[in-house]
Amino acid sequence: MEEKYVALAIPFFILMMGVEGALARRKPGLRYRFADSITNLSCGIGQQVLEPLLRTLGIATYILLYTRLRVFTVPASSVAGWVVLLLGVDLAYYGFHRASHRVNLFWASHVVHHQSEEFNLSVALRQSWIEILVSWVFYLPLAIMGFSPLAFVAMSTLNTLYQFWIHTRLVKRLPAPLEWVLNTPSHHRVHHGVNPKYIDKNYAGILIVWDRLLGTFKEEEEEPVYGTVKPLGSFSPLWANTHYWLEMAAMSRSAPRFLDKLRTWVAPPEWRPRELSNGLGYVTIPEASRETQKKYDVPVGRAVIVYVVAQFVTVIAVASTMTMFGERIPAPVLAAATGLVLMEVIVWGALFEGKSWGAPLAIVRLVATAAIVGWFTRDLAMGMVLTISVAVAMLAMCAWVLRVRVAGAGAGQRPGGAIDGVAAP
Repeated sequence: MEEKYVALAIPFFILMMGVEGALARRKPGLRYRFADSITNLSCGIGQQVLEPLLRTLGIATYILLYTRLRVFTVPASSVAGWVVLLLGVDLAYYGFHRASHRVNLFWASHVVHHQSEEFNLSVALRQSWIEILVSWVFYLPLAIMGFSPLAFVAMSTLNTLYQFWIHTRLVKRLPAPLEWVLNTPSHHRVHHGVNPKYIDKNYAGILIVWDRLLGTFKEEEEEPVYGTVKPLGSFSPLWANTHYWLEMAAMSRSAPRFLDKLRTWVAPPEWRPRELSNGLGYVTIPEASRETQKKYDVPVGRAVIVYVVAQFVTVIAVASTMTMFGERIPAPVLAAATGLVLMEVIVWGALFEGKSWGAPLAIVRLVATAAIVGWFTRDLAMGMVLTISVAVAMLAMCAWVLRVRVAGAGAGQRPGGAIDGVAAP
């Protein structure tokens, strides 16, 4: 249910990104970069189409605990109950968020949100495709306390939506009383910083008081350098969601001692086996400055921009429909649509980086779309008309993709980064 409210907010999100982009146009350091922003949104789109399926386990467990093990029953009419639930959800989010920075298994999914080297509203939508598989555990005590599943979803949604607006560089500081209590853009910029003094600070969702009370608060001094300590070096949403898992697997295999092979998965991100870190047992975090930072970038041709924008509009429409009406859509149709959406956002990253397989995959996805639409609408009265219309549109897009390939868009960019010996595809 939470994802439905988020889907309803998508037009507002896009509008606000447009406003921020317009305000930042005259400030070179704040301008949206097309490939970076689309990659951020690609990660968010993937999360939205996968979350209804992956969220089932967490919601089912919450309902089971609420039904069988709750100690109290908090009435929906209780104002105090809603206030306590707001605090409970926010504290649980703090606990999850802190764990996601200190335990590799959790960081492997959460790292996606931090990979952009920009900090704007599009970064708020850069979400992991599988983080929901681990985050739900932290909220289960609320079920035992007696907060109904519907009330929990409502407050969890509020917590999620609040965090959209704090991903901006345009808002400097709020009046002091608000900065003391609320998580603000200033506080959250610190959280996204890779400067050593900013690492692992300001985990708050809505209320910064948790950080102040639990020793993880840091005031913003100079503006942070954004991204991850080891830059991703890629605009591929697939690589963004998988690279750290591959890195952990490689490090686990390389660790000489069996216990270190196991520890790899639960250790903090900076931990390394002593044999792989000159005997230190950890890696040091280098100093960072905005003046010396070299952001990953690629030249994006006009043909690629036209193709991506056209497909982006379609993908957003399909993803929003899936999120809003997923329970009414037959499972085979939902599965096929999910696959096509994920394939398309992967295509965008490949086209940005000039991958040789990008254009062929785009054509395969376009042909598959026409075929799947024809198959699932074959018994409908207007099925033939719809199939022909989609086929013509997909044929036109195939022709455009061939133009993109001939133009060689993305050629000449520096290659994707390597993470501890695991090279980007």
